[in-house]
Amino acid sequence: MSMLCKLSDVKTMLNISLDDTTKDEKLNLLIKQYSSLIEGFIGYKLARADYTEEVHSENNRQLLQLNHFPLQSVSSVSVGGEDLTDWKIFPEYARWGRLYRGLGWGQKAFVRGFTKDIVSGVWDIKVSYTAGYYLPNDNAYVEGAEDSLPYDISTCCLNLVVEKYNLDAMGATGLKAHSEGHISETYSDNANNVGLSESAKLLLKKYVYYGVA
Repeated sequence: MSMLCKLSDVKTMLNISLDDTTKDEKLNLLIKQYSSLIEGFIGYKLARADYTEEVHSENNRQLLQLNHFPLQSVSSVSVGGEDLTDWKIFPEYARWGRLYRGLGWGQKAFVRGFTKDIVSGVWDIKVSYTAGYYLPNDNAYVEGAEDSLPYDISTCCLNLVVEKYNLDAMGATGLKAHSEGHISETYSDNANNVGLSESAKLLLKKYVYYGVA
């Protein structure tokens, strides 16, 4: 499971000694929880991983949409069992997992009508590649590097965890309003639910994957 921020950073923000491990279990659970919520909101996994012989259909476009991103490297591509080497990785396409080929990815395809419009292609493209980011707990993680998790995503997760932990500690989870005179408190209808704040969603919006038409 992805861990989008470091336990040590969370403890530093909460002024908890790194030697104090009594709260580690809860903090790790919160990190996992919010990491999962963030990935669910943006629509894809963020951790770097290798994907072997992922199968795709041929199409009449120059861009092949892979299932995971950002695309970091490609080890092999084959079409109908024949290896291809005339593909290219461009940063503007790799960000969303799109592999470029000047000649296009369309060869064998099913067509219909007088204009021979392509309906779908034969599923015989196989791609082996590496996609995703190094996460803060990975040895290869370098803050600010292109192949490492963007700092604002990590910070977003960190702030969500810290906020949730503090609210739980104060018994104020779900609190929307508070007044001192005669003590009046208002809680949201989903006070016991955990979700992303509107400010977190706004920050993460630029990372949301909307698919390809």
